[in-house]
Amino acid sequence: MASPIETVPPSSTTPAWERIQRRHSIAALVYFLYGVFYLFGAQYLTNMQMTERGTSGSSAFFIVGAAIAIIFPLLIYSRFALAFSLWWKLSAQRKTLFISFTMILGLLVVARVVALLRGGLYAKTWLHTAALLIAAINAACLLWAGLSQPVWVTRKTEGDT
Repeated sequence: MASPIETVPPSSTTPAWERIQRRHSIAALVYFLYGVFYLFGAQYLTNMQMTERGTSGSSAFFIVGAAIAIIFPLLIYSRFALAFSLWWKLSAQRKTLFISFTMILGLLVVARVVALLRGGLYAKTWLHTAALLIAAINAACLLWAGLSQPVWVTRKTEGDT
């Protein structure tokens, strides 16, 4: 005899790693759009010749900017993290500290938002206001994704315990 099928809400059946990956996918997409917006903004400022240094080495600036706009979302999507492993001999446990690239990048974008607010440039034109809003949304998405990963992971070692 077949057992009855229980229906459960989809949110409770989604594994934690899928939710974490979904957050990083959204953050990567938002960061890509952030990078594209800033590249178009830089092109606009270069065309208007508002800065002298923007017109002198603009091709290198755009190559580096495009590389960042492509490579950083890939690192965010892949949940890149620096790992430092510590082994405690007394407790026979290995603890690993994961420093998330997404979290570090989120904190840097928060610093950018604070600098834009303190500088008061956001009130100059609608483009500056849009840059502030996009940076704030990007910072929120990066921190949302970065905080979803565990920072410390503890494992039992397979040694002489």
